[in-house]
Amino acid sequence: MRLRTGSIGLLLLLSPALYGQDRPIGPPLPVILHHADAFAVRPSDSGDVRELIGNVWLQQGNATLRCGTALQYIATGLVVLRHNVRLEQDGLRITAPLIIYDPAAATAVAEQGAEIRQDSRSVRARWGFYNIAQRELLLVTDVLYRDETVTLWTDTLRYHRATGVSHSWGGGYAESPSGHLSAEADTITYLPQSSQIRLAGSAILRQLDTAAHDTVWLTAATILLRRDSTGNHLRAEGSASIVRDTLWAARASRVLWEEDSGHVTLSGDPTVWYGAAELKADSIAVFLQGGQFSILHGYGNARLRIRIDTTLRMHQLKADSVSLRRLSDSLAELHAVGNTRTVYWHYDSDGVPAGLFRNSADRVELVLYDDSLQTARWLGKIYGEYVPEPLIGERPAEWSLPSLAWQEERPLVPSWRHRWRWQKASSVGESAPKSQRTLESPQVLTPRNFKRP
Repeated sequence: MRLRTGSIGLLLLLSPALYGQDRPIGPPLPVILHHADAFAVRPSDSGDVRELIGNVWLQQGNATLRCGTALQYIATGLVVLRHNVRLEQDGLRITAPLIIYDPAAATAVAEQGAEIRQDSRSVRARWGFYNIAQRELLLVTDVLYRDETVTLWTDTLRYHRATGVSHSWGGGYAESPSGHLSAEADTITYLPQSSQIRLAGSAILRQLDTAAHDTVWLTAATILLRRDSTGNHLRAEGSASIVRDTLWAARASRVLWEEDSGHVTLSGDPTVWYGAAELKADSIAVFLQGGQFSILHGYGNARLRIRIDTTLRMHQLKADSVSLRRLSDSLAELHAVGNTRTVYWHYDSDGVPAGLFRNSADRVELVLYDDSLQTARWLGKIYGEYVPEPLIGERPAEWSLPSLAWQEERPLVPSWRHRWRWQKASSVGESAPKSQRTLESPQVLTPRNFKRP
């Protein structure tokens, strides 16, 4: 039997007590049919099926569904919606070629791709699941998330509407709208309400500095980016490394970076490289100006060495604390305080090694030009000796100060692991990809049996 709909005919299908209400979704609320151009009831293996055709409009609580055609299974209540399907709830809109809607579980599955929009946010993926009652979305395969702050490509993303939190895993790559800031990690959590982004699992962060015409790279096991009223803050933990082009680099267990003030704190066996100089200490504070450091402080068991050439000869300094102030691109001033010891290699006028000077004092003040010593002052309890080259021979490393003979390689620019997978995805989601899966048997379509690609 087939009936043409009219305004009176469809009103008879509605529950007057529930029509037009704005209540939360889920049972025991019925699915209300507001409109269809035509409908028919026919038998099937899973019981009677109501077929709705043309401008279909359904509602359950505060969720509305619109599509071209729909099949409603009377026994289970399951609804299969096809052709320009739209699901809307409190400002959220999901569009898809096909949605399988379960009113009892208050869930919707888009098996052939979906696009989700809410305010300035948009998400596209090949497969989507929406728990309407809990207001939670799960997107899988070629996921593209966008808002005013970030664009994110990933394999899997869970989005919580109530908090706005997005959690992605399976490898993700994110960048700012300007492209000046980009990052990747195994998992990325975005918390817009608290202005935070958490990167975990071999995280990489890259920032382009257009003013200084260079790039800073940060890698760590985890990276947290946060913004508040005092500015931008960064925290990295777990084998953290910083590379600023070829001029300076750093490595530590933990990094705290206050971007607006230019203050960087390194702790956990930190090392800083600047040109040919290498500094180690219990903790190191860096003050940046214009992207380059202006002041460098090493606190606790500070050790500085400056490589002279490709041999193992290097100027060395050890003290309780060391402060290095950059006066220009090539000129720097150094102060060492507390139990200071130095090794300075001497070369003759022809550049041939002639020996070394070893000194100790309470305090040392040095002026360096292009990593070469220009002037030096030793103050308080001074002791010194000169060791001629014949005594050194082929064993320059044996004349190193205690704990300065470390063998640590300067960090290099990291390689992207996930980004290149998503380069093709600059257009991912521009049109929702169609899955090869087909809807075969309505009888197996229960919430427990929905399968992801």
